[in-house]
Amino acid sequence: MGLTYGVGEQKPATGVNVRNVHLGAKALWSKSLEAMQAKTTPDNSQQWLTDLRFVAEVNNAIVVAAPDQLTLDRVIASFERPLQQAWQDVDPKRRKLKFELWSRIPADVRDVVGDPWLNESAFEADAEFGFADGEDGEAAIGHAMTFSTLVTGPSNARAVGLGKRLAKGAPIPAGVIVIYGEPGTGKTHILKAVEAETARKDDGRRLAYISAEEFMTRFVNDARAGDTSALQSYVKQNDLLMIDDLHWIAGKAKTDKAFFGALRAVTSMGGHVIITADAAPGDMVGLSKELAGEIKGAASVEVAMPDDEMRKAIIRRHVELIAKDTPNFALTDAMVDRIVATIRGAGRELCGVLWSLQLETGYGELAPTPEMLETVIRRIAGEPRTPTLDEIKRTCMDVYRISKTDIESSSKVRTICHPRQVAMYLSRVMTDKSFPQIATAYKKKDHTTVLHAYRKIKQALDKGDRDMSDEIERVKNAVFDRLAGHD
Repeated sequence: MGLTYGVGEQKPATGVNVRNVHLGAKALWSKSLEAMQAKTTPDNSQQWLTDLRFVAEVNNAIVVAAPDQLTLDRVIASFERPLQQAWQDVDPKRRKLKFELWSRIPADVRDVVGDPWLNESAFEADAEFGFADGEDGEAAIGHAMTFSTLVTGPSNARAVGLGKRLAKGAPIPAGVIVIYGEPGTGKTHILKAVEAETARKDDGRRLAYISAEEFMTRFVNDARAGDTSALQSYVKQNDLLMIDDLHWIAGKAKTDKAFFGALRAVTSMGGHVIITADAAPGDMVGLSKELAGEIKGAASVEVAMPDDEMRKAIIRRHVELIAKDTPNFALTDAMVDRIVATIRGAGRELCGVLWSLQLETGYGELAPTPEMLETVIRRIAGEPRTPTLDEIKRTCMDVYRISKTDIESSSKVRTICHPRQVAMYLSRVMTDKSFPQIATAYKKKDHTTVLHAYRKIKQALDKGDRDMSDEIERVKNAVFDRLAGHD
């Protein structure tokens, strides 16, 4: 039986033939998981997927483990088919996925692999620094969460600065640090960057990264088995302990107590605990009095939602990263603006668009086009609502800072005439209204004024007027913004 394991390198005593670690398969699993999530509507049910772990290739099948029967049943019922399809799209060997309960996987396999929930962070650190080539020389797919790939701006500068101090080992008086903010704003990226930079320095500090959900799952499973010593040893004996998404243990009294013990064990020896959470320390609910007091006494810093300029920078940074594997993956400024205008979330949602677009191009078979982008946006954001003539008119009034009287007037002054022509042009191309209907909306006696405006703008665009093209795209995106309720 030929096995390829995601982690672990030693041949078990049973004589099972273990090939070299094939990290390419594990990276492909991560890629297929990202692609599947990007193509489906995000909801709480997808949290079940975070419990899955890549294990090994067994007899030409990729084994993925679930920690408990409840998770396994939910994944098979709700996600097996789209996961299989996403995997087939990225795996050149066309292997199948096999989902299995961790405890049912043969003991010799589990001995070689080790606990993937506890070993995950060590594996990822190797992968991020170029140690993840598979047996065929295949590099790990995906973008390392390091400081070099993290876009820094006004919304996260303080948190990033704090993370860099921790990674350098610079003195920080507080033993507990809380980084909080809305989901998708890059809190996990900061933690992983701290982990990667600390591991790269190799200054002897012991560190561990684990999500609060993983901590809870392992604690519950180990408690049922009657021995939590392995988990306690993993989290307590560190100089730097990173816990992601603290809200997962809210309301879980026994997990809360175990977590508080781990936190105190690290800080009492002069170490640091970095925690991420969705809410500020004073707004967290469901924590014990002891843990809540410890969190409120921590040094806390917020990661806010990025502004549009930073969101554009995030898109461009990830386009550059994708282009390393897919050289013809390039987006125009208009395409970047379109994403920012229609996908209103933070970095996670923006990356979902890019990963889906990369999949749409066949991973390099085609260059991305505006039509492909629109397909991806409709898939993620839903079918766009057609704007009304009044919505287009009011958007142009806002963009050009003119009044309703101005835009409906017959003034030939360029600062009024040009915005009116843009509004009429967009009214024609963004709706199914006729020239006479548009003329009525702008208080014109006949449609010739609208026809003239439409032809003038279209002629400029047909001649390749870049300034006009950018202007029309900007106003069109402002219309989409109004439709999405972000005006």
